[in-house]
Amino acid sequence: MVVLVTGVCGVWIGLRLGGTRMTLWVDDGVTPLAALAACVLCFRARAGHSGRMRLFWSLLGCATASWTLAEVIWGYYALVLNMEVPVPSWADVGYLSAIPLTVAALVVHPATRGSGTRKARSVFDGLVIATALTFLSWTLVLGPLWRSADLSTWTGVVTLAYPFGDVVIVFFIVLTIRAMTGRDRLSLWCLLGALLVMALSDSTFAYLTEVANYANASPIDAGWIAAYLGIGLAAFSSHADAAVVPRPDDARPSLASLISPLLPVLLALSVAAVQIRLGHHLDRAAWLMAVGLIALVLTRQGLMVRELLAPGRHAHADLMQRLTRP
Repeated sequence: MVVLVTGVCGVWIGLRLGGTRMTLWVDDGVTPLAALAACVLCFRARAGHSGRMRLFWSLLGCATASWTLAEVIWGYYALVLNMEVPVPSWADVGYLSAIPLTVAALVVHPATRGSGTRKARSVFDGLVIATALTFLSWTLVLGPLWRSADLSTWTGVVTLAYPFGDVVIVFFIVLTIRAMTGRDRLSLWCLLGALLVMALSDSTFAYLTEVANYANASPIDAGWIAAYLGIGLAAFSSHADAAVVPRPDDARPSLASLISPLLPVLLALSVAAVQIRLGHHLDRAAWLMAVGLIALVLTRQGLMVRELLAPGRHAHADLMQRLTRP
């Protein structure tokens, strides 16, 4: 359903079916409805939980409510006042308020509790992914924006706030997923996918706004529709009877958990290689992020080896079996 609705809206907006005005109504009408649906489903999930999970869905519901209000204000500018939405506008208050609410929701999630080597590696997994995404965003979007935006104005500050805030959210959602086990992990994967789509849309919006190419009813708006519906799907798929517990410290790490954080690193290094190959020199900030990313990966790999060789789990024999298995 999420894919279908997003696809239909994306095609409608891209082809401008029914004319520009009709497309604008579809765009600025469906987006707040999608955010409202996510808000309702988050508070519905809240009712089925207790304790920290109840607080998690409450805060996420408040975040989606903030997004809903922002989308309504955006639609008021575009549909009622019939004007290009200014940057910044009152809608930005709602959009930016949702970021700390989302981070707070992830911080109070039960899976973020824990200690030991596994907890430390989970933190470094999040840092590795967040740094890789920041490097990609800086190289492709944020760097050019930083050099061209006037940070002495609210427009420049607001434009850069979105992609930076999204990176922080992605860090905490990865940290939560890495530390969680049970059926409700599927719900967090849906939430991660939704927030990644939102991060991509925000970065694209920031770039188009800075180069003055963004207009109301743009195809990238389908990304926010998909993000809101994805959050709603995460809330809908949350099981009230699922035991939401942190992953045990002595649980064996899966192969996917060991490899998946390195994929964005490979992508970031590939982009850096292409940039250098094309003669686009990396600035000082990009080099610092690249060096920091390498240091984080090495530390993370050291923690991974320590976890695999932890005593009491017959890890030595298991590791040798994995290494020598044909």
